[in-house]
Amino acid sequence: MKTLSLLFLVSLGLATSVSAGPAAIECWFVEDAGGGRLVKKPAALLLRQGPGTVPARPDLDPKFYLKVHDPAGAFQAAFKRYPREVPQPHCEMSYYMPLPTSASWASGLTPERKCPRALDGTWFMVSVSSPTVSLSSLMRPQSEPQQDPVPFTMATEPPKVSLTPAPIVWAAPGEAPPELVCQVSHFYPSEGLEVEWELRGGPEGSYQKAKGQHWLSALRHHSDGSISVSSHLRPLPVTAKHHGMRYACRVHHSSLPALGRSAQITLEVAGLSAPSLEDGVGLFLSAFLLLGLIKALGSIAAYQSASRDS
Repeated sequence: MKTLSLLFLVSLGLATSVSAGPAAIECWFVEDAGGGRLVKKPAALLLRQGPGTVPARPDLDPKFYLKVHDPAGAFQAAFKRYPREVPQPHCEMSYYMPLPTSASWASGLTPERKCPRALDGTWFMVSVSSPTVSLSSLMRPQSEPQQDPVPFTMATEPPKVSLTPAPIVWAAPGEAPPELVCQVSHFYPSEGLEVEWELRGGPEGSYQKAKGQHWLSALRHHSDGSISVSSHLRPLPVTAKHHGMRYACRVHHSSLPALGRSAQITLEVAGLSAPSLEDGVGLFLSAFLLLGLIKALGSIAAYQSASRDS
C-alpha cells in the first residue's frame, strides 16, 4: 500500500528523553458528521521505515495512512528518544481550514522561501500528547508520491498594522503631539521585523523620518503561535508648518512586499484649521432650525395673546 505523503510545516511542543521512538503513531481522524455528532476513523502517521516498501496497512483507509515528510526534522525530533516504557501517545487529527482571523500557517507552498496569501489545498491539524510529549502540528498532504525531496517552504504570517490615536492627532504650536503607538499584530516569524516612523506631506508629497524618541515593546506570543509587538513614538514639538502632515509607521517583514505595510494619522495644529464644508453645512442647518423654532414660538405667543384679548 502506498502512503499519502505529508509535508510538515509547524510543530510546537516539548519532549523528554530516552530509544529511537515509535516508527508509526496510531491516530484517530475526527470529523464533524453534522447534527452535533463527531465521527472517528482510524489513522496512522508513519514517522520512519526500514529498507524496502512501506508496511501495508489494509485496516486503514489509504487517505488516512500518512507518511510524514519532515525536511527540518522538527516533528521526528520529538520522538527520537521516546521512552520505551511509556505508552504510545494519544493522537487526533482533523481537517483544518485557515481563517483570516488566525495565523495563516497553512499558506500555499511555492518555490519561493515564503508563502503567498492563498490558502489552497487540504490541511490537517495533528495533536499528539503523552506524559512526555505535547505537540501540535499543521500538515499538508502531497497529492502524489515524490521521489525527490520536497522543497521546504517557510511558513510566514503577514502582520496587521494599526496606529493610535486615529485618525487625527492634535497639538498646539510649540507643543508635542501625544505619544503614538503602532500596533503590529499576529505575524510570524519574529525575525526580520522592522518598524520605521515617517512624517509625510512635505513639498511635492515627500516624506522624512519622524524625529523623536521611539522604542519597541516586548514580544507578545499568542495561543495560535503568532506574535505581536508595538512600536512607540514620542514626537518632538510641532509648528504651524506641520499642520496637515501625517505621521506614519511603516512595517517591513519577510511576509510583506518590498514596500512593506503602513498606517498613518493626520496632524492638526490647533488654531490653524479652517472650517470644513461639513462644518458650514452643519452651521447653516442649525441656524435654519433655530430660526424656524423662533418663528413657531412667536406664532404660539401671538395666538395666545389674541385668545386672551377676545
